[in-house]
Amino acid sequence: MKRIYLFLVLIGILIIFVLGGCVSQQQTGNQTPVKQTPGQPSIEQPNVKLSTENYIVDDKEKTLYLFTKDAKGDSKCTDACLNIWPIFYREKISVSSGLNSSDFGTITRTDGNKQTTFKGWPLYYFSSDVKPGDIKGEGVNSIWFIARHDYAVFIADKDNLKFIVDAKGNTLYSFNKDQPDVSNCKGGCLKAWPVFYAGNIVAPSIMNNSDFGVITNSEGSRQTTYKKMPLYYYVNDTARGDTNGHGVNDAWFIVEPAAKGLSTPTQNASSAIKVTSFPQSAHSDTVVTIKWEVTGGTEGEISNTAIIWGYNSAGANISEYPKATMIQTGKTPKEFSAGINIPSSGTLYFRIHAVVDGSDIYSPENQVSIIQQTSSY
Repeated sequence: MKRIYLFLVLIGILIIFVLGGCVSQQQTGNQTPVKQTPGQPSIEQPNVKLSTENYIVDDKEKTLYLFTKDAKGDSKCTDACLNIWPIFYREKISVSSGLNSSDFGTITRTDGNKQTTFKGWPLYYFSSDVKPGDIKGEGVNSIWFIARHDYAVFIADKDNLKFIVDAKGNTLYSFNKDQPDVSNCKGGCLKAWPVFYAGNIVAPSIMNNSDFGVITNSEGSRQTTYKKMPLYYYVNDTARGDTNGHGVNDAWFIVEPAAKGLSTPTQNASSAIKVTSFPQSAHSDTVVTIKWEVTGGTEGEISNTAIIWGYNSAGANISEYPKATMIQTGKTPKEFSAGINIPSSGTLYFRIHAVVDGSDIYSPENQVSIIQQTSSY
């Protein structure tokens, strides 16, 4: 009996070991780890970045540009213009160090396409830029400039007026009751005409950064000056590119940018020339009439004024235009007009020149496209 009992006990123990081994093997098989590679966070590559020279390029180092005629924030480059200045657009902007993604936005153009903007200025390429880093579009016609992230001021071109704005397209003004490096806008005046101040001035390349300075006004505020005249905003300019302050009380005026080497007024800094009427295009071998106004806060002596013109863009001073109309004289403010014989083909470029109180002033350069006459039978 004892032998049988011992035999049954041994058999039971053996069964327990066998079953335990199977379970162990089964559990071991189920717990075989699956090798997994820890997920690496994807690093988003910037599609807009800064070049070593501090201008803005895309991810392939192609230079981006701004257009002065886009002062209102919409694109004025349309149709054939886009063949030369293609638009830049990225649905999502990622930027490199030195840039803020919040400075970039998107507009929908009148043709329905979307375009990326920088501080409200639409961005473009230049078709003649072939290699990465090319900047062949810089300064073209004094209206196209590389997009720099550090512009403190820029140039706007609207309604035949060319004037200085801040980096976001807000118009800047001068006050004809100011003196060089002295602001006479005080108290309530400053509520309507807040000061403009930028610590470090970077301007478009056709301007001199050294023409800008800084003063401390009577209220103790720092204020930027241009050619020693204090600069202001106007509270009733509610949108970028607005010029509602121009001519207010015959004392406040937009500020025209002076190109490098261009003579500018020193004795009567508030004098200005506004081209009031001219045709954008004209048939060849005809005479067109151009009208302009010379203004100033006080009655100034206009010793002469005339249209200076030629068939190539000059963009600088009177000596670079080969032709001029008859000289006229008067006192500011006064309107003038003169006729120009349109040649048979090409483009006519012109500026208005005046000497007011012994100082030279110029209008921005304008142009008239020439339409060739066709024979009819």
